[in-house]
Amino acid sequence: MPSIPRPSASSKASASSSHRPVHDARTSSIHSYALSFQFQHLPPPSPQGLAPDIVPSTFAEDLPVDAFEDIHEYPVATANHKAVEVYERLVREDEENPPDLVIAADTVVLTHAPPGTSQTGFDSLPMAAQELLEKPSSKEDNMRMLLDLNGGICEVVTGVVVVYPILTAPGYMTRSIDERSLVYFADNPREILEAYVESGEGRDVAGGFAIQQRGGILVRKVDGDYNNVVGFPAASFFRLLDLIVDEDSDFLSI
Repeated sequence: MPSIPRPSASSKASASSSHRPVHDARTSSIHSYALSFQFQHLPPPSPQGLAPDIVPSTFAEDLPVDAFEDIHEYPVATANHKAVEVYERLVREDEENPPDLVIAADTVVLTHAPPGTSQTGFDSLPMAAQELLEKPSSKEDNMRMLLDLNGGICEVVTGVVVVYPILTAPGYMTRSIDERSLVYFADNPREILEAYVESGEGRDVAGGFAIQQRGGILVRKVDGDYNNVVGFPAASFFRLLDLIVDEDSDFLSI
């Protein structure tokens, strides 16, 4: 399989970089790109070798969940709004040097995944069968989430969207994927859950637990991409880039 594009060790990711990649895109460097998600949650050094600019999106992340027939489209739509907002803002700030690539991700947790459900099997579940868990609003909300997850299975869905420049209107292209993993929680004593909530670690993450930190002790196994549960499905992301290179000869050359 051809190699996939990775930042070179000598290049710096900067939204103001004037360098341009040289094709073949699979071996070129992405000199100017930005991420809009909690990339810092991946343990250093990043196994993906990425060193991007972190550009928080100003998108309010307030899409109505009930507007989506398929709940899996919700994090993808949120990531799309975040990515486009960041891309358009960076272009306004420096029209001569648009970013080569903007990557945004959004992760949600869905409860009550029935045992033995495959990735495609979730598509047929009614939305009411799966409660959407985003970031807890309080310690009490965090505890409610953990009690609901405890001893059960949840589905973690991450939507990833990339934005890159093209010559035709509107001046950019978006591509997206969604990755799904099953997380199996141990049957944890209540006092363990209470101690975790008091630590405050889960307050800023979907589902109220951070699997790559102390929250990992609450989980007995993961079915699927572990990095997806952390918040960025690296393997699927790089396969997406490889697919874009196959389909778009101008990718990273504009």
